[in-house]
Amino acid sequence: MASLGSDLTLLVDSSGSIIDVAYLDATVQPFGVEDWPGRAWKDTVTTSSADKIDSLIDECAKTGASRSHQVNHPGPRGADLPVEYVLRRIDGFPYLIAYGTDLRKFAEVQQRLIQAQFELEREYRRVRESEARYRVIYQKMDGALLVVDGETRRIIDGNAAAGQIFGVALAKMVGDTLVSLIQRDGRDRLMEALAESRSLGQPRTLNVSSSSDSAAIELRISPYRENGRINYLVSIASQVEEDHPMRGLTADKWGWTEAVPEAQIVIDAKGAIFSANGRFLDMIHLLSRNLAVGRNVNNWLGASSVDMQVLSNRLRDEGEVRQFLTVVRDDLGSSRPVRLSATRIDTGGDPLYSVIVTEQGSREMPSSPKVSGMHGPTSDFSELIGRVPLKELIRESADVIEKLCIEAALTQTENNRAAAADLLGLSRQSLYLKLKRYGLEDYTGRI
Repeated sequence: MASLGSDLTLLVDSSGSIIDVAYLDATVQPFGVEDWPGRAWKDTVTTSSADKIDSLIDECAKTGASRSHQVNHPGPRGADLPVEYVLRRIDGFPYLIAYGTDLRKFAEVQQRLIQAQFELEREYRRVRESEARYRVIYQKMDGALLVVDGETRRIIDGNAAAGQIFGVALAKMVGDTLVSLIQRDGRDRLMEALAESRSLGQPRTLNVSSSSDSAAIELRISPYRENGRINYLVSIASQVEEDHPMRGLTADKWGWTEAVPEAQIVIDAKGAIFSANGRFLDMIHLLSRNLAVGRNVNNWLGASSVDMQVLSNRLRDEGEVRQFLTVVRDDLGSSRPVRLSATRIDTGGDPLYSVIVTEQGSREMPSSPKVSGMHGPTSDFSELIGRVPLKELIRESADVIEKLCIEAALTQTENNRAAAADLLGLSRQSLYLKLKRYGLEDYTGRI
């Protein structure tokens, strides 16, 4: 009767030995259940389950019924038989009865659930990696793109290149309407183009002006379907106006710069970059040309802003500069000495300047002996008078004097950095920051 209520039923005496076994499923026979009678119950389970058998017997002796405990019976090929037992004592019956529930089916279901979870996690990771990969490509590509909601005409997403063209941070553009980015005289035409593109399901091209700087831009509107609704993918391209200083140079505005065998940029009189070839982008480790165009050359060239001011003044006065020594700084934080050769490009309007940037090898570095005092290092400032504002000259001369003082202190203390800091009245941290600023980390203090 007892065996009818459980998958596996054991009769156990007070010492823990199995008297008899009954089972409903014949698949438990390979686990040796027929040989269990006459053996200690603990000897039929795995080592890790032996303590649970003791707990079952102790709990039944104290309360007449134990809590359920899962134990594992070893199998012939390494697979265990998991059984959940409850041990009970019946008054007037000489043996204890262990009611067992075969947990193999539960284990199989649990294993399938775990496997399904692993598959879901693996697929989710694959989708997430693909999304991240395409997001990086989308943000780093040169072409400017915006994703616009087909109903509200609001910007859903965009890449960095689009923010560069409109001069607005991408975070501020998202959620704003597309029509707010162009001047009022083109907004009605834009709305008509959006409606026409949506109704016909075909791309439409429109020339308008940006509301931020009135620059001429071309919008190419392409409808696409997404989650049951129609949205727009809008590609933006800058247009070269008739009075633009780059007009007439070439049909391909980047082709002629790529043909130059050295790193090359084109700047205006204020230092704004109009074009940069791939070699210059490699030199400053910049991923996209759009990240350089429109920004000032001071971001990458010159030990200070004075360098580019001197170059600009000499180009304005002489029209050509050769072998101008300065440094280039890349986006990874390092700097290297370079030589600049620049010439004026006459376009019929405001002049532009083509600048060739050549790295200096160790053999090309000028080797001049160190001079004590201020005359040698500061004598070049006389050439800058009249070309550079006095405020810039004073700031630059102060840096030179500070560098000389640090070099002198390191020389006197034989490169003892702590003593040099005390001598200069600086903290060690301040001294290390100044050493890094002036490139003196490897200075030994020896003349």
